[in-house]
Amino acid sequence: MVVRAQTKEVVLAIQDFANDAIKSVLPDFEKSSGFTVKFEGGPASGTDMLTKYSSAFAAGNSPVDVMSDADESSPTFMKAGWMLPLDDVIPKATWDDFPASMKSRIDSGFLSMNGQHYRLPHEFAVGYFFTRKDLLDAKNLKAPTTWDEIVSVGKEMTDTSKGFYATTDALLKPALMYVFVAYLTAQAGGDIFTFDDATASALQFLYDMIYTHKIFPETALNQDYTAQNKLYTDDHIAFMREWPFFQDVGAGLKDWYADNKMVIELPPAGKAGPKSWVGGWGWSIPKSAPNLDGAKQLLAYITSVDVAPKIAAQQAFLLTPRASILAALKGQPNAIVAAMQKYSDANVFTPRPFHPRVAEAQTVVDDIASLFLTKQASLSDALKQAKDRMATLNSTSS
Repeated sequence: MVVRAQTKEVVLAIQDFANDAIKSVLPDFEKSSGFTVKFEGGPASGTDMLTKYSSAFAAGNSPVDVMSDADESSPTFMKAGWMLPLDDVIPKATWDDFPASMKSRIDSGFLSMNGQHYRLPHEFAVGYFFTRKDLLDAKNLKAPTTWDEIVSVGKEMTDTSKGFYATTDALLKPALMYVFVAYLTAQAGGDIFTFDDATASALQFLYDMIYTHKIFPETALNQDYTAQNKLYTDDHIAFMREWPFFQDVGAGLKDWYADNKMVIELPPAGKAGPKSWVGGWGWSIPKSAPNLDGAKQLLAYITSVDVAPKIAAQQAFLLTPRASILAALKGQPNAIVAAMQKYSDANVFTPRPFHPRVAEAQTVVDDIASLFLTKQASLSDALKQAKDRMATLNSTSS
């Protein structure tokens, strides 16, 4: 390991759009600690994280002290032994500030290893269920609360002659197909990377929405999020799952937007209930950080119960359903904060499915789901191929 002299500068790496929110709370930290904070633009994806930092970490020569890290990269960094355990860095009050429903996420292989926590969540990416209450009200219908109601309400709403479907999602490969299949599998109570019976029921339900009930457009198989969102805001969809950023997309269309066009309801329940999996970015400290003491103090400060709400109020990328944050933002006109509280109270959140080689495992889901949904294989044949591929992947993951 390269030994580097400690400095009075703490280098924090995060995507540029989050800088201003963090800078707003730094004067007090810099005054009390004697450290100054310098920002470095962080990569926008886990793949880019691995490319940018792996060589430096392996050489014991980290260019940063504190970093915002992605789900796809953190397992590799932790397994390599490059990250500092945070259990003694972050006060108990901060860990206890997260809801019980997030414990399984924090303890998962995306943030923890061997009983130690190496990453603290700062972003809360979850699929919300957006509904066109205005269109449902016009037909005296309620938003669906179960899979069966998706079908019954969906048939009432769908009019293919006008290009109107009950629901849709982005199923384009790579990655987007996985997102929605994992969402349905969470509601079915399945373990998606084992391709169990619940995963099979999720795939069959999606197939039936497209081909049997015809309430979900087949064109979604070649659709990204931009196209999905346009269908909704062009008044061709009654309800759908989408990431939190869609709230800003819809609200930004001033001539179209109205509150009753984007009402967030609980996800329709499958066998396991109304579930939606959670992913996102989080804070880490490299073991070879040049200013390890400064890194520890800075991370404890910006994630504290007093400071985290001030940052979250300015930037959704730094918003999680922590008690202190929700309390500070309560009553403010923020649809995502209200939805986050609603979902937290209903125990909707479930951890993102984990695999040591998650990107490759997700590709298997993409490929197998696509094979079945494009009618190139029966469900049983597709599942057999999936299990064979996962067995090979698992054998090389140790």
